[in-house]
Amino acid sequence: MFVGKGMFVLPLIAGGLGLAATVWGATPTALHAVKVVTINQFRYDPPEVTVRQGDVVEWKNLDIVPHTATSVDGKSFDSGSIATGGSWRFTTVRKGTYEYLCTFHPNMKATLVVK
Repeated sequence: MFVGKGMFVLPLIAGGLGLAATVWGATPTALHAVKVVTINQFRYDPPEVTVRQGDVVEWKNLDIVPHTATSVDGKSFDSGSIATGGSWRFTTVRKGTYEYLCTFHPNMKATLVVK
């Protein structure tokens, strides 16, 4: 919501309450998307996901055993163990194509594309 020259009120959600914060000199931007990758039957679904820089990718483990989402380069991201029924979120920072796998089950592979 525009309040005055160079001032916007951006709604924030905290503990279920609608709060407002004033940001001086800010310009409104599109909110970043959250893309979900499910892990089930020893597969990532979808096997390739494309997001924008700054978007969040969430891996949800619906499988019967723990898994990871670990970049092949070992540096870009590493979820650690995601328990059955658990999830892990990663905010994308750099543009590029990232192959990743499950370190517990290296035959599980997928690709994250950040544009």
